[in-house]
Amino acid sequence: MICAAYVSAQEVTENRGFKAVMNGKYAVEVFFQTAHNDGDWQTAGYIYYPKAKNPAPILIAENWGNEDPIVSDEDNVFDRRFVEYQPDGEMTGIIYLTYAEVEGDFQMLKGSWKNPTTGKVMSLSNFQEMRELPSWWPGSPEIFGAPNRDAWKFLYKLENKYDDSGDSEWMDNIHVTFEVNGVEHPLSFDEPLNGSVNSEMEETLNWIDEKDINFDGIPDMMVYLGETHNAHSLFKAFVWNPITRQFYEVKAFQEIQEPEFDSEAKTITSRARDAGILYTDTYKWKNGKLTLISSKKDSLY
Repeated sequence: MICAAYVSAQEVTENRGFKAVMNGKYAVEVFFQTAHNDGDWQTAGYIYYPKAKNPAPILIAENWGNEDPIVSDEDNVFDRRFVEYQPDGEMTGIIYLTYAEVEGDFQMLKGSWKNPTTGKVMSLSNFQEMRELPSWWPGSPEIFGAPNRDAWKFLYKLENKYDDSGDSEWMDNIHVTFEVNGVEHPLSFDEPLNGSVNSEMEETLNWIDEKDINFDGIPDMMVYLGETHNAHSLFKAFVWNPITRQFYEVKAFQEIQEPEFDSEAKTITSRARDAGILYTDTYKWKNGKLTLISSKKDSLY
């Protein structure tokens, strides 16, 4: 999540919430707000499952994706499409809502929740309006004050941190600084390198690459972490979500060696040689998560 130190308070112009029953048996609560940020109106909030094993508010943000926004013929009826985002950026639900608003009165008309992976749809019913912020409310979504992609910069510094031989010429660690409008962000990190490099080798390598790795046309970020014993390059990667205005670390990316990007098929392929075997793994983005879709191995002899 984006630290509060990097967002500014925005005036909230809408507060809407309700309790409902999903699929006739699951209790659910939804509360959302609308605010102005960077010239755009944004609507976001949280969905909460009070009967879950470990109930916690889950971020929702209005996002029509590839769908055409629904515009009601009635002036006082509104349609919303929210996406449910997990802390790692994965999209785990799509919520459709229709409600009426007359002279400040809010009334839910219909709603549904859709699993973006299976396509299963569960209806919402038994609506009860919530006029006050619920007890589980964690505060206004940080989306409302988060800076856009252009505000981010990335810096790196190589260090001798793990080699205790006393030879300071060789560097075995990288420190990457995330900056937002010139201020260091908590996403900054240290990472040990695979192998050591000296200053001459450093100059020949591209340590930070603002590359679009999820094929949405917006630059993401890759950090070079050195090579395996078979001379395969390794990286740490972060993707930018323009809806939530966050960078998310892609844990699966560190399993990828020598990544090959196919913008037409929208896949990322890892090819690694070891003991006479070529291992080929292909990944694809599914609902904001990098997912292994195929794996094979071939003899090189």
